[in-house]
Amino acid sequence: MKSSIEHFYVLVKIFNGNFSAKFLAKKYIYRFKSNMENNNISFKSKIKFVDRAVYKMMPKKNYIDFKHSCPNILKADEFFSEGIRTCTGGGLVNPNVEAEGFHIWDDMTNKKRFPLIINSLFRFVKSPKRALLVGSKELKGSDYSLEQFERFKQSLQSRIKNISYFQKHRYYNSETHYHYSMADDTWTLCSSFQQKKNGKYKTVRSLKDLLDCFEHISIAKGDRLFIGKKEILPKDCPEIFMQK
Repeated sequence: MKSSIEHFYVLVKIFNGNFSAKFLAKKYIYRFKSNMENNNISFKSKIKFVDRAVYKMMPKKNYIDFKHSCPNILKADEFFSEGIRTCTGGGLVNPNVEAEGFHIWDDMTNKKRFPLIINSLFRFVKSPKRALLVGSKELKGSDYSLEQFERFKQSLQSRIKNISYFQKHRYYNSETHYHYSMADDTWTLCSSFQQKKNGKYKTVRSLKDLLDCFEHISIAKGDRLFIGKKEILPKDCPEIFMQK
């Protein structure tokens, strides 16, 4: 990493000295990025669960809808989607380079279009390093929900090494909203659920809530999980953290 730091130092000196050296600047940035890759330096995505009040107060832009009349895949530096229940949502990210989000309805039209959807995802973000998936639910009348999520998971796992997922909302009344910002490579999720009919809605505010909300959870190696301001470490719940 010494050479990378030196390249950055030279780049800073060039600009501080007010020299006309755009070519050299590009050269050193290229070398810095190459050294990052050659030394296997990986970026770490943050995944934060927040309560409804915090989520509502967040500034958000670039909404992704699930309806067929709207774009269901969006490439942008920032995006968000809401009301993911039986659908599958999430996104693909090449940190500091490009990112896209999606919200795919679990209907028969999208079942037929699934290969096209996957091709579109990898056409918009060509070399994703990380991904996140959330959604699905076992619900009468939504027979494709669980199958769709599994198809997404398998398709992405065959091409992307680091995937974190929150699979199958446990309860009838449960949903997830998400927001992604490439500026700090952070996924912000707000998941709520109702364990009993006519019971009080709960928002994920603790590790217990998270485990109650989703049936299958996997945090990719390198990703960091937060619930509120507390970071959840592998020692806190080893079964949800990928070690390889």
